[in-house]
Amino acid sequence: MFIYFSIFGDRHALTMSILPAHSPYIKNGILPGRQYNIRGKMNLLKFYLKTGAFLTVTLALAPFYVFILLILYGWRKRIGPVLVQYYSKLCLLIFRVDTEVLGNPGMLRRVGKGVLIIANHASFLDIFVLSALFGSVFVSKSEVKYYPIIGQIAWLMGVIFLDRRSANERMRVLNRIVNNCENQVIAVFPQGTTSGITERLPFNRGIFKVVQINPDISLLPVTLRYREDAKIAWNKPQSLRENALRVSSERNIHVAVIVHDPIAIDHYQGKTASEICRMVQQTVLDPLQTGHRNSWVRSAAD
Repeated sequence: MFIYFSIFGDRHALTMSILPAHSPYIKNGILPGRQYNIRGKMNLLKFYLKTGAFLTVTLALAPFYVFILLILYGWRKRIGPVLVQYYSKLCLLIFRVDTEVLGNPGMLRRVGKGVLIIANHASFLDIFVLSALFGSVFVSKSEVKYYPIIGQIAWLMGVIFLDRRSANERMRVLNRIVNNCENQVIAVFPQGTTSGITERLPFNRGIFKVVQINPDISLLPVTLRYREDAKIAWNKPQSLRENALRVSSERNIHVAVIVHDPIAIDHYQGKTASEICRMVQQTVLDPLQTGHRNSWVRSAAD
């Protein structure tokens, strides 16, 4: 026999009902909606635990990072990415993200200065994944510069800020990327926003003008494919909190990082920015298609 209370009606009356144990309204000893309720509460608990750990680590390390970067100001652009690389590894542990490097994993050891990483963008986790593997810095929207502590660290370590409202800003950013590539590994998301596998948002061609400014820059296409993409991809109109709740609800998250062969001047010489954009876009997005010809992509999706 099951006794349960329910609240209903305009007056929110509290009623008590008695159901026999063999009632068709009871499944596996759990009342309708109760299992969903429990799951929802557990997901909320995971969210608070993981975000609490994330904020604790962030707030604990941030003042130390600022102090180190100010003391060693002249070397900040070399030291900053290394510090953030360790921070990103901690964040991946907190959110229980398992990474598997596929394609050309040897490139991880050979990636050096003068390399621009081009990747698809599915989640806020992408930044931690690429930073942990490559020690890369990113092109970020200008608003991040004014975030407490995080903005100051980003500025100190050489993150390139883009004001999307300014028409003249793009050429300045392109020149900054060209100059900074000589001392740092820079990663960009040409789609401009996050999306799931099924959306396949096109790349913006503007970023590919960097190779016309400096042909010595090599492009390294990287595909990020999450096994749980349908659940954790940050799609509009989700807020950051809503997406973080989805990400935190997952017991484990698995991401295949497919590192492709670099594209150097021999591959794009004589091509326009639009042609280079289409070439890199195809390289990055093709592995996201179901039934792609490469077996290692299929295994990553399983």
